[in-house]
Amino acid sequence: MDFTAVAAPNGRLTISQQAFAIHSALPDATVSLGHGTRLTITADLQPTQVSRHYRIKIDYRLGASPDVRVVTPKLELHRDADELPHTFPGEKLCLHLPGEWAPNMYIAHTTVPWTSEWLFYYEIWLVTGEWEGGGHGEPNRRRHSPDHLSTR
Repeated sequence: MDFTAVAAPNGRLTISQQAFAIHSALPDATVSLGHGTRLTITADLQPTQVSRHYRIKIDYRLGASPDVRVVTPKLELHRDADELPHTFPGEKLCLHLPGEWAPNMYIAHTTVPWTSEWLFYYEIWLVTGEWEGGGHGEPNRRRHSPDHLSTR
């Protein structure tokens, strides 16, 4: 099987296939399997050579979209922000639009790089207060600029 592909050609991937691909892409990651239907991945990512190191946790239930959180360091807010951009309740990262991820896609080749990309744009956002990572429009997340609306 080609573990460099983004998606399996013949449908849903098994938990074991996802785990094998994660170990291939991130040999230092910790992967826990749960009853053949759940997968928990803990890994360290560094978006660029000058970026911080982040420990992430990916929770995956067979057939569902993976949930990703940053374990350490605690995600900070931009000085003018009330909340983190592109996150769901519980500080789960918003990595894709509905329907952009499917159970035939390798987490190692979609969710992991998307997480690294999210962290890259998060670091820019910490400095500028502007979310440059694309995706859906962001609500007004700046305290001191009530007329500011990001279109990214």
